[in-house]
Amino acid sequence: MVGQSQERDMKVAGGNLAILIPSSFGSEERDERIRTYKIGQVARAASVFRVDDIYIYRDEDRDDSRLIDLVLRYAETPQYLRKLLFPKRRELKYAGVVPPLRTPHHPTTSDTSKTNIGDIRTGVVTKVGSDGSAWVELGLESPAPLRNPKGVKVGQRIDVRIFSKTPLTVEYIAREHIPTYWGYRTHVCGPLHSTLSALRSRGWWVLGTSREGRPLDANALIALKGHMSGRVCVVFGSQKRGIREMLSAHVGDGWRQHFDEVLNTIPNQGTHTVRAEEALMATLALLNIVRS
Repeated sequence: MVGQSQERDMKVAGGNLAILIPSSFGSEERDERIRTYKIGQVARAASVFRVDDIYIYRDEDRDDSRLIDLVLRYAETPQYLRKLLFPKRRELKYAGVVPPLRTPHHPTTSDTSKTNIGDIRTGVVTKVGSDGSAWVELGLESPAPLRNPKGVKVGQRIDVRIFSKTPLTVEYIAREHIPTYWGYRTHVCGPLHSTLSALRSRGWWVLGTSREGRPLDANALIALKGHMSGRVCVVFGSQKRGIREMLSAHVGDGWRQHFDEVLNTIPNQGTHTVRAEEALMATLALLNIVRS
């Protein structure tokens, strides 16, 4: 069963594209540096192909969900906010190997003069006055006052739009009103079967990836186009077990009933196995062709 905190996460997730990865992702690597790098590759692939939500489902072989979630959230956070949001932790010892995402919400400038009214940035509330006023750290020369704070709290991460430059003032903007890709959200979930049931009950169209699926060819891509404008989640198995093996232990031969479609996204592979990060990149690249 999905716990209460996970149920809450699923209710707020409203993106168009989600991926489901196992909590054993990268566990075949003993070297913590390489494991961290592989998780960083997930962050990079998700950002390149505009993934809105990453669900980490529990694999009974190994549960590294907290580590995966931590590294993914660290990678998604703009560099100028990481020290505020992530105190030193042993799990982030090798975070330096995580590749930069260079998404629109990771600006490289800290020069206020190079910003414009209407620019959007991600910030953290650093001060709330006794009168309800608030200041937001934006990675610029100094924190900016927030118009209409609406009960924000110190340490809260928010998205803001530059309202004026003289003086520098910002206003809150809801994520759904941001007109460009603005990163992904992460969700730690229960087992695969209960996670899929919860997502499907909320209207997601579920695509499974498996060597036992229908080969993804040009015709299959055309058929997928009609679904890619809606809410689609793509499910990946682990290095040791595919989605059939993971689900069969709980649902028997009815594992396919958990999916709207099961596809082999790397047909005629030239290697005995395909690594999880390779399957992720290849699949998302193909889906990107027909995604609206």
